[in-house]
Amino acid sequence: MNMENLYLFWDFFKTANNELLGNKNTYLKAFLALIFITNFELVYPFLGISNESTSYIVFSIVSAFFVFIVISQVVLIEKKKQGGNGNLVHFVPTYLLYNLYYSLLFLFGLILLIVPGFYAFIFFSMAPLIAVLDDEADGNYFAQSRLLVKKNIKLVAVVVFSNLILECSALLLSPIQDPLLKGVATFLYSLPDAYLTLLMTLTTVKIYYYLTKLNSSSINLSSIKQGYQL
Repeated sequence: MNMENLYLFWDFFKTANNELLGNKNTYLKAFLALIFITNFELVYPFLGISNESTSYIVFSIVSAFFVFIVISQVVLIEKKKQGGNGNLVHFVPTYLLYNLYYSLLFLFGLILLIVPGFYAFIFFSMAPLIAVLDDEADGNYFAQSRLLVKKNIKLVAVVVFSNLILECSALLLSPIQDPLLKGVATFLYSLPDAYLTLLMTLTTVKIYYYLTKLNSSSINLSSIKQGYQL
């Protein structure tokens, strides 16, 4: 991993952060919605829902779906900023479907062998975004994702592994058994998690648009600020 790609990722990360902070009214509802969804599981015991029950599974799936709607809304906002069109009713099913395909390819690859799994994890990561952001795509989203990622594999690797770490961070709360302590920990966790979820969503979309504007034969690092430091 060369430093230029880390600087480039950090550049997009900071740009996304400035955008979030500079457009609080646009993203505040999404931020609060993510916090609410994360903490909603705290009421399960009061509803008589145990972790082993079918109801718990159903509520968890519904919660995950609502998180996905919030993320889809943020992606759609970015698309419209780039001059694209779309509405959430059509956007969500397509984005959800191709994220499921992407996840299944990743898991199937891991079952076969670690290398195919992480190949799919990196090279097919842009397929869901292509499906909803590229109105001229012909449907070969995974093939197009592979071509897009090849423009800067290392940069995309930083993005996908950063997203993976963020998604897995919730496992840190699993060992906590005391209800009161878990409630406090879940609430405190939900604050940075909601913000980082929005931040990484924006960062990933911005990197997608950056890659679409690159020539396959070269990597333009002109957006890296001189003297930038991690």
